[in-house]
Amino acid sequence: MLLIYLRKSFLRPNKHSKLRNKSIVKHSQLIEKSIEYLPVIYLTNSMRKLFRQGKKLAEKESSSILINGESGTGKELLAKSIHYCSSPSSPFVTINCVNLPFDHFEEKVDKCISVFSDNINQAQGINGNQKSTLFLRNIGKLEGNIQISLFNLLKERLSKLTKNVNTNMENVQLIISCNQKSMSSEEFSEMKKITSAAFNPSKIDILPLRDRTDDILPLASFFTDKFSKEYGKDIGGVHSSALKLLEAYEWQGNVSELRDVIENAVLLSDGPLLVKEDVRFNISKKSIALESFFSGEDFFALDEIESIYIQTVLRRLKNNKAKAARILGISRNTLQRKLCTFKVTAEKTRTSKNMKSQPRLF
Repeated sequence: MLLIYLRKSFLRPNKHSKLRNKSIVKHSQLIEKSIEYLPVIYLTNSMRKLFRQGKKLAEKESSSILINGESGTGKELLAKSIHYCSSPSSPFVTINCVNLPFDHFEEKVDKCISVFSDNINQAQGINGNQKSTLFLRNIGKLEGNIQISLFNLLKERLSKLTKNVNTNMENVQLIISCNQKSMSSEEFSEMKKITSAAFNPSKIDILPLRDRTDDILPLASFFTDKFSKEYGKDIGGVHSSALKLLEAYEWQGNVSELRDVIENAVLLSDGPLLVKEDVRFNISKKSIALESFFSGEDFFALDEIESIYIQTVLRRLKNNKAKAARILGISRNTLQRKLCTFKVTAEKTRTSKNMKSQPRLF
């Protein structure tokens, strides 16, 4: 819905149409790639409410946002939705504080500011009041003194940016995410104090999925439709028996875990609806893929499975036997012996078939 609207509004001719049209397709593709699950925002009452709240905050001048929620609840999805719905042609840049190197975060910040500077210079008079967004993911993973250093550096660089490109601080939106549950009360209080002193962000809380069970059916239906198309299946929805299992589950991984469970269920399903037998929790994708492979009535002997798997690994690795042996957890000599055995077995099978196909003389 949003993407159709964006394309129509972008392609409306005006005095800047030539310049705009060159970047429209690029921006539209960027939006689709960046917010793959954007419709999720509109599927549930809870997320719609949070989106409207965030959109209002983003429209205010000098407003920063702190999104708090457990892992997998959709903090970055909400941040991207807030940004792209108001500023679709401006960059959304992420700094992942989990992987932010202690000695090199200044270089990372400078790269982000450079992106914003280039965008502002290129978009003068075209983008209007659209904002670039800097998203700091999982700020709570940084120690307090590093948070202070990071925020001080950001304020300094943003101030310098506004002077260099003759713009103002409102051209850059700051959105920060954190997971209060993964922090002690002292750590969270310190983080909140530091962020408030630096940028005074408005706080948005996303509830865990187990506390909003009304969201499970629309989300499960959305992911069922998505993965059915992706895997070439014709699954119309979720059966009530499967829905009961989904609603009773704890969902420690929240929406991300629900997405994975539904993907696995789609792989296993061979009917018009997902049923309770298709729903598996705490199982690896490798196990699901293997079970899906054997979903028909054709089974294999163990030596056949071993042969198929080893030859598949070799083919994927372009016959690199040393690397294949490491992945398979065996020595190269053992791998070579197995390949010789497979070759002898294949030759015997072909000979046997040829003999059976020859006509009897008597």
